[in-house]
Amino acid sequence: MTATCACGQASITVNALPSMHGVCHCTNCKRRTGSAFGISAYFDRTAVVQQRGETKTYTFHHTAQNHDQERHFCSHCGTTLFWFVSSVPEKIGIAGGCFADAGLPEPSYSVTDRKRESWVSLPQHWEVYAD
Repeated sequence: MTATCACGQASITVNALPSMHGVCHCTNCKRRTGSAFGISAYFDRTAVVQQRGETKTYTFHHTAQNHDQERHFCSHCGTTLFWFVSSVPEKIGIAGGCFADAGLPEPSYSVTDRKRESWVSLPQHWEVYAD
């Protein structure tokens, strides 16, 4: 499966399904995506088989979740494509929406749910974490 930025210049290909896949309603993910939540698919780093195109990075400390993040975004269109989180060093997070052509299986959880927009409803069988 290949995740691609909006302009098609950068992509990342994995050879497995995500080991963790959910939505996050934190302010940072809302700003990262320009949407009501972020869709995050986490894979073992060993699942990455190809990364194409130039990305730039920015790093920050996520105070609410007490971890550091390194985000990679397309140097041409600015799409956030993938990231690393210090609390799960063996994983790589890839923006779920960037798998637009291949699609992903249904997410299984919602995090920072206390910040979920009131008009967003979730399947009842998902795990829900307030923070």
